Amino acid sequence: MAVDILAMQELLRWEGVPAEAHLAELRQYDEFNFYISEYFETPPPAQSVLDALAVLMDWSGDAKQIVTKMTGQRHTEEERRPEKFKQFLGALEERRESSLPEARKSLLQQKMTESISWQKFDNEAQSYRERTPMNSYDVLKCSQALFHLFEWLRLTQFAEEDRPPRYVEIDIKAFREKEREMRPKGTWPPDPPAGPAPRD
Repeated sequence: MAVDILAMQELLRWEGVPAEAHLAELRQYDEFNFYISEYFETPPPAQSVLDALAVLMDWSGDAKQIVTKMTGQRHTEEERRPEKFKQFLGALEERRESSLPEARKSLLQQKMTESISWQKFDNEAQSYRERTPMNSYDVLKCSQALFHLFEWLRLTQFAEEDRPPRYVEIDIKAFREKEREMRPKGTWPPDPPAGPAPRD
């Protein structure tokens, strides 16, 4: 799949932003449908983030059940329950990987860093790669809310050398190539402000 320029710009503007800012952003996403669609299969990057959250919170269940535990909604049409979501964020903020049993620590690391079935085209090799390591850019393309959750997890639960990448080389190279091609022509999208400033 081609690089998503706006998604990569959004990712890059959050470079170096502390975990607390991502948690603050999460407070805006208290609805079921911000995380997954109840009507379609959950994309692998989104599923892995939700699975990692379930490991940290000691939950079980499929993607929809995990989101229900977060938001209190069983589906999008149900009334929002902001008090339930606020309770979830409070509990999340207190959780730390260091308090988990060793087996769950390993499972959390696996869910955050594993290679998933997520196809990408390698321009240099002129071929498709069928699997991709978990990374922030691919999570962002699935859900802005899950992106902020993923960033909070990677910044608070792992030492810097153990964190999943923010993007893979195939995507950042494709993005920079597009920038070199489009910026001189005046067709490059405006650069957004650095996070956590709101984007127009």
